[in-house]
Amino acid sequence: MADPDTLPVLAPDSIAAIVRREGTIAWEQTSAELASSLRARLTLAFLGSASSGKDSAIRAIFGVDFGEISPIPGSTSTLKVIPLDDAGQVLLVNAPGFGDVRADVDAIARKVLDDLDVIVYVVNSEGGATIDERRDLDAIRARARPVLVCLNKIDLIRPRDRESFIVATLEQLGVDRKDCVIAAFDPLPQLSPEPIGVADATAWIYDQLAESGKALMFAKQLRNKAQACEPIIQAAARRASVAGAIPVPGADLAIVTAIQVKLIRDLAAVHGADIDKEVALFIIGELLSGGMRGFVRWGAEALKAAGWIPGTQLVEAAILGIGALVSGATTYGVGKAAVQYFQSGRTLDSSALRVVFDAAAWDYKRRRE
Repeated sequence: MADPDTLPVLAPDSIAAIVRREGTIAWEQTSAELASSLRARLTLAFLGSASSGKDSAIRAIFGVDFGEISPIPGSTSTLKVIPLDDAGQVLLVNAPGFGDVRADVDAIARKVLDDLDVIVYVVNSEGGATIDERRDLDAIRARARPVLVCLNKIDLIRPRDRESFIVATLEQLGVDRKDCVIAAFDPLPQLSPEPIGVADATAWIYDQLAESGKALMFAKQLRNKAQACEPIIQAAARRASVAGAIPVPGADLAIVTAIQVKLIRDLAAVHGADIDKEVALFIIGELLSGGMRGFVRWGAEALKAAGWIPGTQLVEAAILGIGALVSGATTYGVGKAAVQYFQSGRTLDSSALRVVFDAAAWDYKRRRE
């Protein structure tokens, strides 16, 4: 195995130059994709009985009080539809159940039901599952709509009984555990100061909408912007890992740079922040080249110790594994640093961004190992 101290490395300014070249190309390529994502139309439904906590779920996830927003024309006392954005591209439906409302609604509201992208079905854990809820879920599944079941008010179930309750309830409803979130959207204060299950619910919905290109519009509407960004960052880190490109000195940065440029643009959109190409490329370049004494330096040394020589083709499994880890971790670090940048009002300097980047990248590495 080669001595890592004798292997060549690129200077930090060379990394910045590669990021700038590849990032400029990626910026142009992602412009149309971003514009298309922001034109997407999305309809989400929250169904469940009056006691299930639908309004609490909507308030916890989106930060809006359903009762204070005027419904769109065509809504009824049974089914209400409100816009979450000024342009009316994202609609939110609040109704007691799928089967109960269709006979009562007019043509406009019926079309909304027909165009649903995702359904969140909220069940009151204290009351347990009912025959009507099973009927509703069967009707939804017959229409091939993605449905997430939220077992809400789980804080009202004694801790020692919760797991058996969850298993029995999901069996009654015919729901797979992967399509269920355990929640307390308005929990007892002594149990939790914040709603429980919001992050899991938003991640599930985001994944369902990713393939259709509507995930970004969903993320933009979420109450907790940092939480909204997490599935975006995780997805980008996964893509970077699979790509196998290595964002360290001497590696081909093209694929990872493109992923990171799109990531920063998506995170800016979630925060409603304008960002130009120069700022985006500056953030990526500074984190990768300026972080040479932190995680990026570890990545370079780990690759060299495994036998990697800059400019050569990667063939060893150990090298590929390290490369995937470094690609994912650095992309995750870039995403977390960008979120902090936007949440600070774009006031963080390079040093502060590198601190966030390094902490996030090391955390990603630890969790993957």
